[in-house]
Amino acid sequence: MEHFSNEFCQMELFDQFVVLTVNENVNFTLEKATELRDKLRAHYRSKDFLMISHRKFKHKISKEVYKHGHLPNMKGLAVVSSDNQERDQAIIEQPLYEKSFVFFSCLDEAKSWAEAYF
Repeated sequence: MEHFSNEFCQMELFDQFVVLTVNENVNFTLEKATELRDKLRAHYRSKDFLMISHRKFKHKISKEVYKHGHLPNMKGLAVVSSDNQERDQAIIEQPLYEKSFVFFSCLDEAKSWAEAYF
């Protein structure tokens, strides 16, 4: 596993999935997604992977991230939160993402899903 962090997030990069935790009160824009995309491209190259968005902290996500912010080899997205408001937000976001989109209340469940996916 490889760790990466910057001023707006932390990532844990595993063989088949990445766990992304965006810091509190961040406005996650396409510019920020592009920075992460470069890191993901270097780590996964053309290998298929999944993203787990661990929503420990409240933050905003630009709709542009869903339209233009994903790599073609990212095959699915899991949103993890025990907060009902985050679940409601994920329901709003789900139609913006055309691939596999799931919601979990526990990070371990999301990791198990990711490990069994491929």
